Amino acid sequence: MVCFDAFSYEPAWKIIDDKWEVQLHRPLHVAAYFLNPQLHYSSNFRADREITRGLYKVMDILLDDEERDKVDLQLEEFKHARGLFGFQSAKSMRLKKTPTC
Repeated sequence: MVCFDAFSYEPAWKIIDDKWEVQLHRPLHVAAYFLNPQLHYSSNFRADREITRGLYKVMDILLDDEERDKVDLQLEEFKHARGLFGFQSAKSMRLKKTPTC
């Protein structure tokens, strides 16, 4: 039986972590983080500059000017759980329904 020392894996984990870190900082990933109700309404959610910039970068790519204006207005409703996002049924489903449903 071969026994491996945990330290022998450190270089491999560093490579994996570095690659993973780069992937998670893509605009599409940060937009998904921002728009996921499970994450957005959690107590530790933070929409820092990188997240907001990524969200708007994705909106610039996917939406025309008119659509982007509509979404931008709806984002305020989403951020503050108002309008459709404020209904009790919407709030109760935050932790039950996955964003892909």
